[in-house]
Amino acid sequence: MGRSIATIKDVAREAGVSISTVSSVVNGNKPVSEDLAARVRDAVQRLNFQPNHMARSLHAKRTQTLAYLTPDITNVAFLRTFKAIEATAHARGYSVFLLGTDGSVKTTEEAIDRVIGLRMDGAFFTMSWALAQTELRLHRLADRGIAMVGVSGSYNLPEIDCFLRDEEGGGYQVGDYLARLGHRNILCVGPLSSRAADMRWGGLRTALAAGAGEAKLTMAATEGYTAGAAYDAMQAAIGARAGFSAVVAFNDAIASGALAALADNGIEIPAGVSFVSFGDAHMDFHRPQITSVTFDEEGIAALAANRLIDRIEGIVTAPPAHERLPLKLSIRPSSRRIDS
Repeated sequence: MGRSIATIKDVAREAGVSISTVSSVVNGNKPVSEDLAARVRDAVQRLNFQPNHMARSLHAKRTQTLAYLTPDITNVAFLRTFKAIEATAHARGYSVFLLGTDGSVKTTEEAIDRVIGLRMDGAFFTMSWALAQTELRLHRLADRGIAMVGVSGSYNLPEIDCFLRDEEGGGYQVGDYLARLGHRNILCVGPLSSRAADMRWGGLRTALAAGAGEAKLTMAATEGYTAGAAYDAMQAAIGARAGFSAVVAFNDAIASGALAALADNGIEIPAGVSFVSFGDAHMDFHRPQITSVTFDEEGIAALAANRLIDRIEGIVTAPPAHERLPLKLSIRPSSRRIDS
């Protein structure tokens, strides 16, 4: 026969206290003397008591669950953000479920429906194009008291807290750095139909205009965000003999494909061409190490997670905050000074 499952009544009997005292200790919602609390904890351990969290959440009208909606679950930066959000949320008693949207408006709307259907307490959103298209849909979450926070991505929605990256500032740092090294012909590898790309390349152009005068910025457009797409775009740029002295990659995956194409054509880094990437997941492990734009995903995730839970628990009631947090250029041996 299987072992019977201990109930809260069993714990109360074992500890010699009331059921309400056991509930107070287990849920941490009322003060209990240390002597009584110790007796309850000992009884819980001896009986291997497992609290009924579902029943507790129904009573509290909370499920202690959150969703993290992101367009690409393979994106290293988004995964880092999710893991950091998960750690902060777990420390405060919440679970986080990862929902991929594939950058699709339809899939994003389906994910929002799932958040509602599962009675989740809150949701994090990567602020992507697809989410911006479903802005009115978000009111369905607000109407049900589901808290929302935007974290990372490029779009800003005034109705919710948003903690985003200063993409344009990151691009400016890259452009300023390359201009000071004497580069006047720079190839950008990445997508064209991307708000993040617009902001990064825009910042880069501004810096070049300020520091390099007649500098030329050439685009090697990729079909998507994969290493394979970047490899093809880089091969085409090499074949066109564009004469670039530096390459800037949109993210880690794009950088990997572009670097492979350069290597296959015998173009060395940095002797043949300088190289800079947005994203820092693997750039420290390339040889040579790649200069890259880095970001504190863990820091922004903790900020966003605490804000969302504070909203849920009524700790924060102020109007939504909107911050663009700085990026940092980590300089490594992949770029060199050239003659003007």
